[in-house]
Amino acid sequence: MMDDVLRACRMQARSMKRVILPTPILKLRESGNLRKVMDKVQLRKKDFITSIILIAFGIFMILYTLTEIPMKDSWGGVMNVWFVSPGLFPLGVGFLIIIMGIVLCNRAIKDGGAKKFMEDLSRREKDTSGKTLRLLGILLVIVAYVYLYIPRIDYFLSTMLCLMVFISFFYFDRPDFLKKLFTFYLVGCLLFLGLFLMKADKQLNKSFLYTTDGLVFLFFLAFIVYSRVLVHGDGVLKKRWKTTLIMSIVPSLILIPSFKYFLLVPLPVEGAFIELMNIIRYSFR
Repeated sequence: MMDDVLRACRMQARSMKRVILPTPILKLRESGNLRKVMDKVQLRKKDFITSIILIAFGIFMILYTLTEIPMKDSWGGVMNVWFVSPGLFPLGVGFLIIIMGIVLCNRAIKDGGAKKFMEDLSRREKDTSGKTLRLLGILLVIVAYVYLYIPRIDYFLSTMLCLMVFISFFYFDRPDFLKKLFTFYLVGCLLFLGLFLMKADKQLNKSFLYTTDGLVFLFFLAFIVYSRVLVHGDGVLKKRWKTTLIMSIVPSLILIPSFKYFLLVPLPVEGAFIELMNIIRYSFR
C-alpha cells in the first residue's frame, strides 16, 4: 500500500515538472521566434524599397535606349538590322532589372515588407540614417556607372568597378563597412567628376593613350585593397570578399566579349581592356 502511494506521488511530481519547468523556456522560444519574424519583416521592407528603385531604373534604361539609341542604322552604306544594334544590350539589361525588381517586390509584399514600409512612412520615423545610406549607395553606384564612367571609360572596366562596389556595399552586411566603403567610393567619384568637368581627361589621353582607363583601374584596385583591409581578421567576411571579387570579374569576362564578338554589338567605349581583348582574339586567328 505504501509503495503504491509513493509511486503515485512520484508520478504526480513528474507531471508537475513537465508542466511547470518548460514555461520560461517556452517564453524564450516565443520571444526568439518573434524577433526572427520582426527581423524578416525589416529585411523585406528594405527589399521593397530596393525593388521600386530597380523597376524605376529598368524603365528609365528602356525608355532612354528606345529614344536615344537607334535600333536600325546605316554604317558604310550597309543597313544594320535590329539584332546587331548597340541598343540591344541595354534593352536586355533593362528588362532583366525590371523582372528582378518585380520578383523582389512580390516577395516583399507577401512577407509584409510593403505594409511595414507604408506604416513607417506614415509614422515618419526619425532614425533612418542607415536606411538612407543604403539608398544613397544604390543611387551613387547607378548614377556614377551610367553618367560618369560608361560615356568616358572602357566599358569592361566600368562594369567591373560597378559590380565590385555594388556587391560589396550590401553583401558584407555591415553598416560600419557600408559607411566606409560609401565614403571611399564617393571621394573617388568626385575626383573623377572634377577631372572630367575640367576636360583634363582628354589632355591626358592625348599625351598618353588610355590614361583615364589606367587611373580608373588604379581606383578599382584601391577599392579592392581597401575592402580587403576592412575584412581582415574575419573568416566569414573574407569568403564574402572573395566571392564579391569573383562575381565582379567573371560575369564581365563572359558577357561583354559575348556581346562584342558573337553578337557584334558595339560597346559604348572601347578602351584599354577592350583593345587588349582584340589583341588576344586576333592573335588566335
